[in-house]
Amino acid sequence: MAVIGSLMKTKMVTVTPTATVEEAAQSMAQNEVGAVLVVEEGALRGILSERDVVSRVIAESLSPKETKVSEVATNEVVTVEENVHVRDCAAILRDRSIRHLPVTRDSRPVGILSSRDFQAYVVEGLERIIDRARYEEALDKGYDPYDHLGGSYGR
Repeated sequence: MAVIGSLMKTKMVTVTPTATVEEAAQSMAQNEVGAVLVVEEGALRGILSERDVVSRVIAESLSPKETKVSEVATNEVVTVEENVHVRDCAAILRDRSIRHLPVTRDSRPVGILSSRDFQAYVVEGLERIIDRARYEEALDKGYDPYDHLGGSYGR
């Protein structure tokens, strides 16, 4: 059974609660991520996503240069421990309508799973299933799935 620890990204982009939203946004852009974890002394204090920046800063006409991350980040963060089954993580992403799921070990952040990364994992799994089904179908029809030139090996 696949657990989240085998799928999560261990490179987490973090900011402190006292960082400005502008600094956090720059960090997101530089690292090409959609959220940063708000961490203080190794403990997860919140998460700030692109959605938070748009809805809580820009839409409210706050200054990204003056607004502290702690003022607008999501403080009640949904997390999972690294040994949680991937199926459970899918349900959390879907049911909670979240795009970024921090992964913890003993309540400390050790990784993050984005809905985009989860979707890629699912698509890769489906492609493996389809490839296997095509392979077995070719065998059932008497074809050699690896013979792409049309000849046989023994002739």
